[in-house]
Formats: sequence, structure tokens, C-alpha cells
Amino acid sequence: MKLEIRERDRRAMFLLVAAAVIFGIITFGLLPAFDALKEASSGAADKEEQLSRYRRALVRKGHYGRLLEQVRKGVNDAQARLVRGDNPTLAAVELQTFVEEAAKKVGFELSQRNVSAAKKKDEAFNEITMTLVFEATPGQVAGFLAEIRNAPKFITVRSAQIAPTQIIYEAPKKGDFRKMFRANLTIAAALPNPVRKNG
Repeated sequence: MKLEIRERDRRAMFLLVAAAVIFGIITFGLLPAFDALKEASSGAADKEEQLSRYRRALVRKGHYGRLLEQVRKGVNDAQARLVRGDNPTLAAVELQTFVEEAAKKVGFELSQRNVSAAKKKDEAFNEITMTLVFEATPGQVAGFLAEIRNAPKFITVRSAQIAPTQIIYEAPKKGDFRKMFRANLTIAAALPNPVRKNG
């Protein structure tokens, strides 16, 4: 028996073989290459992002140095505004001198003053306080408080009690009445804790 292949069967077999070859090329050649290209493109995006991070780090390297220098300068400026803390007695004298000069600037005398010993405020700072009693006009009290606020050192008013020395029920018949206040203030100044070396 002789096997006879017709033209139609030949074309069908040819198409079947061609389809199998195309399927093999797509499955084993094009799809893995496409997957490799996708992985390469995502890897390239990762590399690009990493490169941009390195570039930002290089740009910021000098920027961080400048920021550190600014922070150091700010810390030094802030420390210069503290009352010296290495000697509490000198710190108390410095505070008292400043307060007395502020009172003289606005034109009154302190009738009482009391400076306390330095007390620990927290791990970094100690604090000294000064209690004042004086009589002054409202303008003098306001001027004195402005002097304290604009001090070259960190000085704050912890408490203030201000009351008139006399109560007026009617205006004076001649001249102006000069109002006087009695002020009782507690002023505080921060000073750094001395650095203690272990050993």
C-alpha cells in the first residue's frame, strides 16, 4: 500500500509545522527576551533612582557641612547669652549688676534685693533668682521690664506683683499727681551646668 499525500494535506501539514515553529520561536525566543527586557528596564529604573539618590547625597554633602556650621554658630551665640555658670558667685554678681544698671537707666533705686543660690533646673541648666522690691512710676516700671526683656543675657521675670502705693479718690487741686507703684519682682537667669569630667 502506497501512502499518497494530497495537496490539501500537504498544505495543512506545512501550516501545522509553520505554526509549531512560530509557536516555538515565540515561546522559547521572543517571550524570554521580552521578559529579560522588562526586567532590564525595571532594573534600569532602579539604577536611575539609585543614581539620583547618590547625586542628591553628593549635592547635600556640602549643604550638611554648612548646616552643621550654622548650628555650631547658633549654639555658640546662644551660649554667649547665658550667664556664666562656672562660678555661681560670679553669676549672681553679673545678674545683680545688670539689674541695678537697668534700674539706674530708668531712674529709680532698688530698696531691697535678694539673690538666691544657683539651683539645678534640669540636666543642662542651673538657675539663679533675684527678688526685688522698689517703688517707681508706671513708666519706670514699664521701662525696667523692657530693659529686662531686651537684656543681652537670658533673663526672665518669674513673678511680678505691682500695686499702687496710695489710692487716689480725687484729682489734686494743684499740679499733677505722680502715681507711684510698689513692685515686687522675681527675676531668673539661666546658667549652664559645669561640665564634670569622669575620672
